[in-house]
Amino acid sequence: MNVLAHIYLSGDSDKIIIGNYIGDYVKGRDYLKYPEAIRKGIILHRLIDGFTDRHPVV
Repeated sequence: MNVLAHIYLSGDSDKIIIGNYIGDYVKGRDYLKYPEAIRKGIILHRLIDGFTDRHPVV
């Protein structure tokens, strides 16, 4: 279900969806090796994970 939430929150951009999907596998600053739109997806993935990890209900 986590993957579905990440894809849903990516919007309509295929590249952001790809970045959000691979976000768990791209470590540290390695995200800088990717094109800008994919980097945005990786960053979005990290923000979503950070929010859910800190949210008291989750």
